Amino acid sequence: MATTVHDVREPLPLADGSVDAVFAHMLLCTALSTKEIHTLVGEIARVLRPGGSFVYTVRHTGDAHYGTGTTHGDDIFEHGGFAVRFFDRDLVDALADGWTLNEVHAFEEGDLPRRLWRVTQTTLPR
Repeated sequence: MATTVHDVREPLPLADGSVDAVFAHMLLCTALSTKEIHTLVGEIARVLRPGGSFVYTVRHTGDAHYGTGTTHGDDIFEHGGFAVRFFDRDLVDALADGWTLNEVHAFEEGDLPRRLWRVTQTTLPR
């Protein structure tokens, strides 16, 4: 399998039900709108096989940077020229609609420290 560059706001270039798992470390924390995030998660569901896993990490609203810096709306705040989308639990639950939400695990990384959730959810049988 080759590595490709892809704009995640566009449909994923993979066939329906073609992968067992997707991992996204802080991808959903980029400056994507709520609608774009929902669309991307729908695309991930499309390419996963039944029972496939989606594991993602996101910074959450308990993070020290949440609500500070330059606001761009939709829980996106910019620090040092880098825009970060922060998640609340309602958004995590909404993204799990139609999935099995297996786990929301809180953890910290870095010097701040950054506060994140690692979310694991699986597709339902078709």
